Amino acid sequence: MRFIIISFLSFTLFGCLSMAPELEWEDVTSDHESTLNIFGLIFADSILTSFVRVHRTLDMEAPPRFIIRDAEVIISNGMNEYIFEYTDFFWDEIDSFEEVYLYPGNDLNPQPGETWTLNVTTPGGLSVTGETIVPPLPQIFNEELPDSFHLNQTMEITWQPMADNYQIMNIGNYGGGFSCGLWQENIIKPEEESWIYRRDICNESNDQEWDEDLLLLNLMSMDNNYFDFFIRFGEVEFSSSTIGEGGSGRSFGIDGGIGVFGSVAIDRHWIPMIP
Repeated sequence: MRFIIISFLSFTLFGCLSMAPELEWEDVTSDHESTLNIFGLIFADSILTSFVRVHRTLDMEAPPRFIIRDAEVIISNGMNEYIFEYTDFFWDEIDSFEEVYLYPGNDLNPQPGETWTLNVTTPGGLSVTGETIVPPLPQIFNEELPDSFHLNQTMEITWQPMADNYQIMNIGNYGGGFSCGLWQENIIKPEEESWIYRRDICNESNDQEWDEDLLLLNLMSMDNNYFDFFIRFGEVEFSSSTIGEGGSGRSFGIDGGIGVFGSVAIDRHWIPMIP
């Protein structure tokens, strides 16, 4: 079963950058043709950081990947171009990244419905292009949620349904108190508009002492590229909402290489949780 954790803010948003399979470092002596392997993701959310990761593979199916640190990476909305720069490590109050390309400015602001393109070129002559259409902004109907959540409570969660885009709802506790059975995810099909949430049955006793906690609700909409890469054709379990271990050898929103160039948008809400 796939398990997609949408982790934001106090969760480790990009933890799976370090949890992805270890990159294999070795001398390239194969005669196979090199291929660019791209993972690019832009957010319709000023809180989260858009990024591009660039690897080179020896062939379309081989797992070994080699980080490319000197590529030219440009993302555009058709009017403005945004040049991404390579960084070995970046950390701020929300995100941490390793070996990715980031935009150094603060004027990158993708909007729902916009078409964004990606161009990656390496000094060795490899190049790929990509395209994504930013999904609609998700909306949790917060006014219909309870003021607090009891461990044994059943809660109906509603949101703005989407005509064409899939969404993912992920729920979990924030403070590290009683968490058994609380972490759940739900893949939402177009037109679906509600979910009945209740804690799963588990062996842990809820009589243990813990302070008041927060139940976090995260709703993420995604473009078709992201959906196809991680959900429709994904064959592994994921440890993060935004980055995971997708299948190899396929391309989604990428032309001239393999990988994915996608976009997502996020809404979030938290509810005080009591024993």
